[in-house]
Amino acid sequence: MQSLLWRLMPGVCVLCRSRSHRPLDLCAACESDLPRNIDPCPRCAGPTPVAGGVCPACELAPPPYEAAVAPFWYRQPLTRLIHGLKRGNGLLEARVLAYLGRDAFHAESPPDVLVPVPLTWRRRVSRGYNQAALLAARIARPGGLPVDYRSVTRIRHTAPQQSLDAAARRRSLRGAFRCGAALAGADVAVVDDVLTTGATAAELARTLLDASARRVRVWAIARTPPA
Repeated sequence: MQSLLWRLMPGVCVLCRSRSHRPLDLCAACESDLPRNIDPCPRCAGPTPVAGGVCPACELAPPPYEAAVAPFWYRQPLTRLIHGLKRGNGLLEARVLAYLGRDAFHAESPPDVLVPVPLTWRRRVSRGYNQAALLAARIARPGGLPVDYRSVTRIRHTAPQQSLDAAARRRSLRGAFRCGAALAGADVAVVDDVLTTGATAAELARTLLDASARRVRVWAIARTPPA
């Protein structure tokens, strides 16, 4: 039924607007142009001098999360998909981005639960939805992973992180999250669209570990490249 539907109504590529000729709103040519993050540091998903080895920064000061997976760099044309995820209703882009990340995420041992990075109520009302929650719902489907939307809340509004350096981000985010007892003992994968400095993921990981989560890792679609 699904294949018949796609033959009758072929997908349209979200990037180039041509017919995708497959059951995805992204054509093969545009997918091949996406900037893949090959053999990054397994702790932070950033660049490393030895392919697949831990980078010097993580050797010196490991983040509180155990591992990070980000299969793409936050560069064009992927940035257009991420921007689309945060505008409109984000459903089409969430479906495409979850598909793009499926191999990298599901190559990992499955976590007990996915936790999308929460927004403040103010940002949630302004946007109308949480883009990380849309991604988590789509990423969870192939393996039937549970998604916890309620146990972690963002209790404090923080300044836009793009305008802050790494140290200022850490200060801004300190104490920004609260976690209930439901995730005690759980292996948690935190889901977000972009891993930038890692400050948000690190603060959320600390909050989860303080609430007795057994393990925390990060699944993001893209990693911001170094300046």
